[in-house]
Amino acid sequence: MVVAPVAELEDIIGEMNHFKYKYDHMLVIGNGFDLNLGLATRYSDFVKSNIFKKMYEKRIQEKEKKQPSLIDYLYGKSFCERWYDIELSLFEYVSRKPDGGFVNNVEIDRRDHELLCESLVEYLTSLFKTGDDLKQSHEMQQTSSGQLLQNVNSERSVLYSFNYTPINLIINAVLGSISLKTKQVHGEIKEESIFKGVIKDSGIVLGIEVDDINSIAPGYSFLIKSNNLAYKSTNLALDLLYTRNVILFGHSLNQMDFGYLCEYFMMMASNRDNERILTIITKDKESRVSLLDNIRKMGISVRDICAHTKVEYILTDNIDVKDSKDAKLFNGLLERLELSY
Repeated sequence: MVVAPVAELEDIIGEMNHFKYKYDHMLVIGNGFDLNLGLATRYSDFVKSNIFKKMYEKRIQEKEKKQPSLIDYLYGKSFCERWYDIELSLFEYVSRKPDGGFVNNVEIDRRDHELLCESLVEYLTSLFKTGDDLKQSHEMQQTSSGQLLQNVNSERSVLYSFNYTPINLIINAVLGSISLKTKQVHGEIKEESIFKGVIKDSGIVLGIEVDDINSIAPGYSFLIKSNNLAYKSTNLALDLLYTRNVILFGHSLNQMDFGYLCEYFMMMASNRDNERILTIITKDKESRVSLLDNIRKMGISVRDICAHTKVEYILTDNIDVKDSKDAKLFNGLLERLELSY
């Protein structure tokens, strides 16, 4: 079903022209941002790591019952690159089967999920213990992600991260200090995990989001993101509406996360404020098409968004190509970020 901008948004859109923006710039980042920094944060990187393998072998030995469980299912998905694919795999695992039945290993799978999250935190923290922090910081500064962080005017900007990596640690590595306001939508790795290696609870939100609880097996609601103790309320949906310029960097706009952004895109499809700019930064032509197709799958017209809003697409693969359109747009974005309105 195609979702058109709802009538109730008309009053909000009308107010936008007179409302003083809360933020000049909002940076919304997904895993592509971390990959651009040079961090090995693909799901496949994690599954192929010694940390995952050690956890998997230990878990196989622990299980009293030898039947396949959640950990076995995810191990078989080691070919997947994107975290979104794994979230969909989790949903497939707990969904109704063709024969009408459900999976039924609740307690075993609950433990699998806990160990999976703890191992993921251990893996991600290991990425920041290279033994050469100065070299890592310098390399991050040279990337498109690093340049973006260096040019953000922190007073009137905010960063929302959908990643599990410690964004404040990344900002500190790039800038030498933390002044940019940040929020992590899916939880955050605790400092004691990074600096002391203590992982009592993962602090991250890895799971699924469903509207129909009856679509998943009984007892598996512990996998629902918003049921996780680490899940926190954010103002993301409202902040998007009251931000002048939104920059999406490395976010796939996938089905599981689109709910946070849906109202914003609905509003942009009927936008009456010609000052707004939406900048989408992604890797290449293929990822750009995939991202736009994900918007369409949610019933929102990309054509209407482009007709009512200034939309810029920047491909990171082309930023370093001299005099390319992407290089010019990226340099223009960096200049714009330094300005205060």
